[in-house]
Amino acid sequence: MSRAAPGKKEPMTNASPPARTARRAPTSTSTPTATSMRAAVSRSALALAGLALAACSAGATPRAAPAAPVPVRLVAATPGPVERPIRAAGSVASRDAWTLSFKVGGVVARVLVREGDLVRRGQKLAELDATEVAAGARQAREALAKAERDRDRARRLRAEEAVPAAAAEDAETGAALASAALASAEFNLSRTAIFAPDDGWVDRRLVEPGEIVAAGQPVLRASGRGGGWVVRAALADRDALGLEAGRPARVTLDARPGAILPGKVSEIARNPSPATGTYEVEIRLDPASNPGDLLSGLSAKVEIARSVPAAARVPLAAVVDGDGERGAVYVVESDRARRVPVRIAFLQDDSAVLAGGLAGGERVVTDGSTRLADGDAVAPVP
Repeated sequence: MSRAAPGKKEPMTNASPPARTARRAPTSTSTPTATSMRAAVSRSALALAGLALAACSAGATPRAAPAAPVPVRLVAATPGPVERPIRAAGSVASRDAWTLSFKVGGVVARVLVREGDLVRRGQKLAELDATEVAAGARQAREALAKAERDRDRARRLRAEEAVPAAAAEDAETGAALASAALASAEFNLSRTAIFAPDDGWVDRRLVEPGEIVAAGQPVLRASGRGGGWVVRAALADRDALGLEAGRPARVTLDARPGAILPGKVSEIARNPSPATGTYEVEIRLDPASNPGDLLSGLSAKVEIARSVPAAARVPLAAVVDGDGERGAVYVVESDRARRVPVRIAFLQDDSAVLAGGLAGGERVVTDGSTRLADGDAVAPVP
């Protein structure tokens, strides 16, 4: 190899370039690259998203299942009208009752009966001292005899034309007046005694022998058997209005509460009592059902049948949210409860009579109504 001259660079011809030293791959302890960092971030995000989904799934409220149907009992509403009987208190009495007195005044000679005595039709019960009345009858009889003699004489004289026609006519009139006076005196004489008008009994004895009584003064009070028994009761105007004779009734005695006596309304007063403003009604008891030991004055309770207009009648347990005349019931349609407002007319026993809201025939809820709301599913049970 020739050495080049000093100061002159020697050209590099046919010489191989110097070999490049290979770089060593970084070890695991070296700094991570951008690609590896992005991959790590992606894996962390996926892990966090999975944890979030798991947490949301664990804390979410499960969807509510449909509510179970409410078990209820149903009753059909009864359509109106409804029976609303009239109730009142009264007393038993004989239908035929009399206050007996003398036609004329005078001194009581005899009273032949006592209170409670049974009497027969036509039996003499009391009599006056008839001395004065009998004397008046005798005077009338004598006056008639004189008037008849005067009349006969006037007729003869008139036939002879010895007296004017007016005198003969006056004699005829005088005889007629005397005859009428005698009839009146004899009638009064027959009324100096009191006779029983029918079979019955004496309720009250009001005078004693020796007393002076006026004409028409009560002497005896008596009751008869022929007309049967009645119960007289006082009704308020709202009950008497529209009541008709012949309406059936039931009577119970306070002294015998277990026995029910049937009857019918026989009389209704058209004017109220001035003292109480009530109307007296008379219930005639059925003779075939009357016991034989009834007494006047027994206390009784009366129940008279009566129908009143109404929309429907439902059990009291079916009414909810009751407030005076307002309330509501639940009607079942297609196994769903529907709340229906109603108007309450009145309560009767264990029922509510409705003035509006239902027409009758609807199926209403009784047992279970307090646990319902409008639209709830129901399951009818027997």
